[in-house]
Amino acid sequence: MSEFNANQYGFGVGYTDIFAKMHIAKFGLKSIDLKYINYKRNTGLTAGIISAGFKFEMD
Repeated sequence: MSEFNANQYGFGVGYTDIFAKMHIAKFGLKSIDLKYINYKRNTGLTAGIISAGFKFEMD
């Protein structure tokens, strides 16, 4: 097994609407999250990951 070094950095933003004012059909939008992660390894492997999350509540 050979050694390697890896680093992962990321940031994210989120919004929460405690009153769920925005609606899609019978679902109230409760929160939105957006995240970005950057992964680098000294062997040349790199990756960029973007993820989004939505929470709904039923009326």
